[in-house]
Amino acid sequence: MKQNKLRSITEDQKMPSSNQIKFHAPPIEILLSGTSPQPKFTTEELRTAKEIAFREGSDSANSSIERQMLEQRTDLLHLQSKTFHAVTQSQASLLEQIHALLPELLSESLKRILATTVIDRDAVLRIAHDLLNELTPSREQVEVQLSTHDLDLILGHEESFRERHPQILFRADPELSPGDCTIKSRFGLVDGRISTKIQTAVNFLK
Repeated sequence: MKQNKLRSITEDQKMPSSNQIKFHAPPIEILLSGTSPQPKFTTEELRTAKEIAFREGSDSANSSIERQMLEQRTDLLHLQSKTFHAVTQSQASLLEQIHALLPELLSESLKRILATTVIDRDAVLRIAHDLLNELTPSREQVEVQLSTHDLDLILGHEESFRERHPQILFRADPELSPGDCTIKSRFGLVDGRISTKIQTAVNFLK
């Protein structure tokens, strides 16, 4: 029994506990049993690795930015194309609406302007002269029809027309309004009524 106690004391002295481990110098590395030592790098190797990682990160970031910019540019061009297409369609629709309304607007505008225009003797003479200029001068009979109001204005001035049309004749037509004028000849009827002139202008715009 005494020998067993001595053996136990001897073994305890040979195997000190972990709390009793002492080092003569600070340990450089501590490894667990069964593990491999970690690789060691020099300062130059670490600096080189850092530079490589920085370049790779920078290249990756630049590539990502370029890709995003390209995608944004593509989206912008697509949006621009859609906008131009929408504007073109809107403009075409607006032009169609204006084109549809323009004849009516022109007709109403001309009627309002002519309604406030004073028809005097000079205006009647000019209207008759312009309409007669559409005929070739001849000695054939030509009949000029005016409103009663306009015929009264040019009484005594018929001779100015006889140089080109010696057989000219002026008559009053109660159906004509001031400013209207029609001419009958062997070639037919020349319609110089204001309503006809307005309709001709409106048809031109349709």
